[in-house]
Amino acid sequence: MKLPELHDRLFELLCTVDDICRRENVRYFLDGGTAIGAAREKDFIPWDDDMDIKVLAEDYPAFKAAMEKYLPEHIHLVEPDAFAPHFYDFNVRIYDDRWLLRRETAEDRFYDDLQNHVGTDVFIYTEAPAGALAQKLLVFKSKVLYGMAMAHRYTVKDAKYTALQKAQVAVLRSVGRFFSAESIFARWKKAVWRWQGKGTGVLFTANYPVGWFRFFPADGYQTACAGEIRGRNFPLPAAFDAELRSLYGDYMTPHKDTGFYIQHIDEQDREEDHRR
Repeated sequence: MKLPELHDRLFELLCTVDDICRRENVRYFLDGGTAIGAAREKDFIPWDDDMDIKVLAEDYPAFKAAMEKYLPEHIHLVEPDAFAPHFYDFNVRIYDDRWLLRRETAEDRFYDDLQNHVGTDVFIYTEAPAGALAQKLLVFKSKVLYGMAMAHRYTVKDAKYTALQKAQVAVLRSVGRFFSAESIFARWKKAVWRWQGKGTGVLFTANYPVGWFRFFPADGYQTACAGEIRGRNFPLPAAFDAELRSLYGDYMTPHKDTGFYIQHIDEQDREEDHRR
């Protein structure tokens, strides 16, 4: 699939989600590379091949209900336990079943193609403890549960891991085989949602990739400002600049290495159209 076509489909999906949230008065924000695109490009990042949004945990039940009520029949919201008995990530995902991202592989079939469609990841920001020690413990628990869940993943791509990290993952995967993917997900949700509703004033990027866990002041996520994509305004959190600088550094200067961002389709697939 050529990137311009992929961006068209992502924009169509984003508009659908935005229309539903406006209709039901549900709060959400652009996230990650999609937020950078809105702030810097007024479009998607030219080489980006996915889309990200985020929802505060307090808003997630209303968000989920609105999506399930109004999404058209070809668009679906799936939570992590939909992959059971396997594990892919702790992400919520909204995907369009009409379009595959890439040519189907054995790994894609293992996951019933749930992760191989044009779609958006939905990252959930939960409340978190204010104390530094409690925050470190939360991150530790999150990493341990993620490592255990890797026992139920199709494969572990550890080429960039250090020898110590590979050993740690091997141990956690061994332990994870004694637990079902569903039970690990339940334990993870209990751990990261423990502080929800406590009014701590701190948010945690609960289902971000392991190395990207961050804590942010909650008051920067109560209101939105406008981010533009293709002439249409979408919500960015008031604290988007501080967040993006924490995650990416000088995000207003395009990264020289376009591979810095996670790629979901390879070069050949970027030139092909995958229809269901």
